[in-house]
Amino acid sequence: MNQSSSHNSSVPSFSDKKPLGQLLNEAGLISAQQIELALRDQIINNQGTRIGEILASKGWIAQETADFFVEQWDDLVKNQEKKPLVYYFQQAGLLDEQQIRRIMQERNNSSCKLRFHQVAVQQGLIAKETVDFFIRNVLAPNRTKKPSDMRFLATPYELLKNYIRGETDFQRSQLKHIKLNHVTLKGVNLNYSNLIGAELKQANLSNSSLKMVNLNNANLEKAILKEVDFENANLSQANITDAHLEGANFTAANLQFADLRDGYFVNVCFVGADLRNAKFQGANLAGASYNFQTHFNQDFEPSKWGMKLV
Repeated sequence: MNQSSSHNSSVPSFSDKKPLGQLLNEAGLISAQQIELALRDQIINNQGTRIGEILASKGWIAQETADFFVEQWDDLVKNQEKKPLVYYFQQAGLLDEQQIRRIMQERNNSSCKLRFHQVAVQQGLIAKETVDFFIRNVLAPNRTKKPSDMRFLATPYELLKNYIRGETDFQRSQLKHIKLNHVTLKGVNLNYSNLIGAELKQANLSNSSLKMVNLNNANLEKAILKEVDFENANLSQANITDAHLEGANFTAANLQFADLRDGYFVNVCFVGADLRNAKFQGANLAGASYNFQTHFNQDFEPSKWGMKLV
């Protein structure tokens, strides 16, 4: 596939060394929204401040955790001599000595043969996502990634950093299962991208173009999607409950089994869309347009919902 020049500039070349914000997000230690806020603070307001210092100053991570990923992470990943997970958790400032003793005591008193990290997760002291990240990157025997594997892979960190710097063309991006809850990405071009299972709760993508995007099983609950172009997009089984989609374009889009309950669909275009088995309870469809190629369930009467035939 041919890539536009602007899109190529938004896709970073492969590097073994990942930015701190990206590492912390992949480790489940900060959210996409926290990345967005920290990057805005760094790029727009405090250009000389390191992102780890910003995250720590906001209380989202400990400074010790930021220092660990900056100073020790790369060496630990490359080191062939591996240590127990508890060592890495303590070095990263994720568990202190008192918490470790409590976990060990619980593990020793348990009749089940649980591992240290399993008890830590059960006690809510560390997230399973964080445990999996350390196992995958530090302990897994095959960690090698080819540059081609990453060429069109976008992470929340990469996407938000480029967006805040003024980039809006992210078409043909691989964003499967990406977590972008609560973030702002207004006016972006995501045409032909893969967003299967993406988490976009309360995200603001107003005035964006998502033509031919695959949003199967995506979560768009309470998202702001005003004037978004979803032409020929696949939104089957997507959760679009309580979302604001005034003026959005769903021409020829697949919305089968989508959950549209309590959504604001005023003046939306459903011409040629497939809405069979979609849930509409509580949705506002006033002025939404459809034609004879639009597919509804047989018992659905568009006129009763304020829709207009065009």
